[in-house]
Amino acid sequence: MAEIANYKVAASPHKKDSATTRRIMLDVLIALLPCLVCGVVYFGLYALMLVAICVATCFASEQIYNLIRKKPFTKDLSALVTGVILGLNLPPRAPWYIPVIGGVFAIIIVKMLFGGLGRNFANPAAAARVFLLLAYSGTMTSFIGADISGNILGADGSTGATYLGGGTAALAESFFGVEGYWGNVLQLFFGSIGGSIGETCKLAVLAGGVYLIARKVIDWRIPVVYILTAAMMALFCWNSAKEILLQVFSGGLLFGAFFMATDYATSPKWKINRILYAFGLGVITMIIRRFGTYPEGTSLAILFMNLLVPAMDRFLLPVRFGQRTKKGTPKPQVMKWSMRGLCIALAAALAIGTPVIAVAEYNRPAEASLPAQYRYIRTMAKDRKGYYYFDVQGGAAITDSYTQQLEYKVVIDMPGGTVTEIEPITQSTMGYTAELSLFVGKTYGEISALSGEDLSTDSETSATLTNTALQGMVEECFIAADNDHNGTELIASYNYIVGAADSAIFGGRTYLVKGVADLSEYNYQQQLLYSVSVKDGRISEIIPIVQSTMGYIAELSLFIGKNYEEVAALSDGDLSTDSDTSATRTNTALKEMLLECLLDYDVTANGLTLPENASRIRAAGNSSAFGGVSFLAEGYADLSEYNYRQPLLFYINIRDGKVSDILPLRQSTMGYTAELSLFIGKTAEEVAALSDGDLSTDSDTSATRTNTALKEMILECFEITGGDAA
Repeated sequence: MAEIANYKVAASPHKKDSATTRRIMLDVLIALLPCLVCGVVYFGLYALMLVAICVATCFASEQIYNLIRKKPFTKDLSALVTGVILGLNLPPRAPWYIPVIGGVFAIIIVKMLFGGLGRNFANPAAAARVFLLLAYSGTMTSFIGADISGNILGADGSTGATYLGGGTAALAESFFGVEGYWGNVLQLFFGSIGGSIGETCKLAVLAGGVYLIARKVIDWRIPVVYILTAAMMALFCWNSAKEILLQVFSGGLLFGAFFMATDYATSPKWKINRILYAFGLGVITMIIRRFGTYPEGTSLAILFMNLLVPAMDRFLLPVRFGQRTKKGTPKPQVMKWSMRGLCIALAAALAIGTPVIAVAEYNRPAEASLPAQYRYIRTMAKDRKGYYYFDVQGGAAITDSYTQQLEYKVVIDMPGGTVTEIEPITQSTMGYTAELSLFVGKTYGEISALSGEDLSTDSETSATLTNTALQGMVEECFIAADNDHNGTELIASYNYIVGAADSAIFGGRTYLVKGVADLSEYNYQQQLLYSVSVKDGRISEIIPIVQSTMGYIAELSLFIGKNYEEVAALSDGDLSTDSDTSATRTNTALKEMLLECLLDYDVTANGLTLPENASRIRAAGNSSAFGGVSFLAEGYADLSEYNYRQPLLFYINIRDGKVSDILPLRQSTMGYTAELSLFIGKTAEEVAALSDGDLSTDSDTSATRTNTALKEMILECFEITGGDAA
């Protein structure tokens, strides 16, 4: 009788249900099967072994505890459910002892010490995962990529980042031919990514969740409101409509929403409280992901909200049928209508916020990749209207002992070619600020023409220095924007050219070239970066971006106005501008860069349309430098005996039906260069008649491979010209 007195029976009506604990747990196990199967398919039999160890540990821990406490063995399958859920939350290559420790903690510490099934304060699997994450953070955040064929039997696997840890860089470039954003979404949805064993395939998770809802095992309010709240938080925390699906389909959010947050013992008893509970889960999960140390927040959010459930069940009570206030009026159902209002507010926020933010996101500047390391530019972004946004950093040497750090946001309207805005981020702490009106609204030509007198805005020369530093930053922004605005994909892998575009500022074609001046006598490799403009076959302008920090700058007047033949004719004596040979090295390096620019200009300025079957020819044009037709040919010399494919790039000129010139742009780094004299002056028939013996110039057959590859390139050039070039 004393035992019966502990029960409190609510007033009628009562609802009868034939469900038993064992049947409910069996339904959960059935719902988990798709996740388990996909986990084994993606991550192999080792993953299955981890889940099996976890299940066995949980079952054995419960029965051993019952044996010690002299209680009957339990047959309700709850320990098996905990074992499967925890096992599916583990990394696919976790050591065998991780599921053992996690299983013991989940059953003994979280469940049995608090009275067993129905009395635990938190979801055992969620609490165990958080414990393992804190105790073995390195192991619990080490994942491998999904690989159906490579992972099936192996216990090893190359580690990789997940989307939550590495962003879209952790995903493949395409998924069955679908690229970009939707390719990323499909990868996350079908689970071909790294992650925990059972959480990666969202299709399997949703299938299990729908089964549980259809069987009325779980209340649909918890997963639906959880997911809606997470979607809303993703929209506003990242200010991106695209982030909604990426966040919902990444990590363990869906798995936790269906299989962990809905635990009977640790979720609210009342339906209205479940909405508030799920809302809290979504908010906390996204806050942890966006601002927390750990990239995933599902288990932590579930554990935190589990702790609030007892208070919610005690103080947030539903209004009983017929319940009245002290005044005798019907008691208002505040909680019920508040939760309905919350659901409406969630739906409205998503319905209104998603298109608004999507439109803003569509017009938002997108970060563009820089082809090289600039002197001042740190980031470059552009919007769909043609505006370029730069973050530039530099310094103004105010005194011998003090250099003022400077940082600005610079906006350039490339269709108009003017500076539209300059926003100072970091300026002088001594009062020497730049005069922004000197630059805003001006073109490149107007800014580059500003002299020292123009830049001096007061009697203090430090202001001049600040303006001068900003002038260099803005000029560099113009160069980067000009190169990117009309940018064309490079047609070959050059030695020096890293960017090329038809110039809107300088006319002709502008190149960004990168190289090194070898100052080996000073144990120093000088990095060089120039913007080179070629117009009508001649060097029209050279703008140094990165030069020597040791004073060895190039003599640009040696090259301005010269064509290919004149630049190539410059000797070492011409390039030596002082007694120090390091200046000669800088000029020599720049000479090689300029020759490459002139050759590219020669094949692109008067470019010809290539046939579809052209496999080795990357570009062709009527040559202004050599006459006839010039070709840019790219291929490989297959040095299979060295496990190496040698990249080759040649400039080939055909005139009067013969090979007139061959200029190697990229040859072997192993010493196996082509014998150009074998081909110069020959017709198509003569080149085709060259045998393997003719092409072998030494005892090493690798030289034959290079010559053979060049022979095939030349024959393809003749095919394009029809065997002749006038």
